[in-house]
Amino acid sequence: MQRGKWFVALGLVALLAAFLAYTASLTPGEQRADAPPAPPPASASGTSASDGTATAQPVSFTSSGQCIACHSQIFAEWRRDQHATSWTEAIFRSYSINYTKAECLSCHAPQPMLEVGLNSSEPKLREANRPDGVDCLTCHVKNGRTFGTLGSKAACGGTLEPELKTSQACYHCHATHNLFKEYLASDYPKRGISCQDCHMEKVRRQVADLGPLRDTRKHTFHNGGHDVEGLKKSLKLEAAVKDGKLTVTVTNIGAAHGVPGEINNRIVRLEISVQVKKGTRVEDGKTVDDMDETQAHEAIFQAPPRLARDKIPSTQIMPGVPRVLEYPLTVPHGKVFATLTYKLDSAMLNRDAVIMAQLEQEF
Repeated sequence: MQRGKWFVALGLVALLAAFLAYTASLTPGEQRADAPPAPPPASASGTSASDGTATAQPVSFTSSGQCIACHSQIFAEWRRDQHATSWTEAIFRSYSINYTKAECLSCHAPQPMLEVGLNSSEPKLREANRPDGVDCLTCHVKNGRTFGTLGSKAACGGTLEPELKTSQACYHCHATHNLFKEYLASDYPKRGISCQDCHMEKVRRQVADLGPLRDTRKHTFHNGGHDVEGLKKSLKLEAAVKDGKLTVTVTNIGAAHGVPGEINNRIVRLEISVQVKKGTRVEDGKTVDDMDETQAHEAIFQAPPRLARDKIPSTQIMPGVPRVLEYPLTVPHGKVFATLTYKLDSAMLNRDAVIMAQLEQEF
């Protein structure tokens, strides 16, 4: 009985030795297919830069998932951003009629723009990893190598590409709906304000998880039409009454392009109510005026459909171009109530719209 236990123990030791010998024979890049991707190697032996420092062995990048190993914080920021959901979000699926409208697709899962060309306003639809939307590869990869705004000797390459710091980096996708043209027509370029200045917050932090502190930008972009607080700062609403006429002025004070921007299904709605006092009442110990509405007005601000720009004029509110609306008044005294609301989707109910600005004024 004792001898049988010894045979079993010796057998287990032999199996363990064989397994260790097998794993030692594997090449460094070999691993199980279902294992998490290993970080890129820090450097490769036998290679050196012109200054004598070690350089990295080229690593071919085919998926944004490869970036998380070294850039976990930036990867997490991108995952929270609208770029990451540009292909899968419900609004896009609806307006592309479940991905059947070909003209809508390429900006939402584009090939790397450095390969197509930063000056091209017609992105090309990629074949792989479409659910990743506008991903890390879209902006930072060319022919499997990476490019950035700082330059690096890391394993991924990190070649310096200065144009990624400029508004031109946004042209590739955002020229499609005239947004970039609107930006160029504003005074923002002359003032030296880039798209990144408004949409990518400056931070000082580690770019790579174990790297030094560097001046860079966040990769959770200011989300424009998805950012409620940003919307509230983008338009200014004013009203004046003179000579029996109501003048309402809407001014774009916070966006370097038209508001609402880009997409035809986004709507800014101005609601005006002119009311007169019909009596008073006491409510919670306070005297409150009862009002009757005598006039109501509405104005809609909206971009034209992409394929009908030459036929349908834009009613967007452009930077530096106040929209002045005039209405005759039918009563000599009263109160004006005005509200600007925003709908991300034209199918949204008015009661669910975001309030951008409000005012009330007696006359």
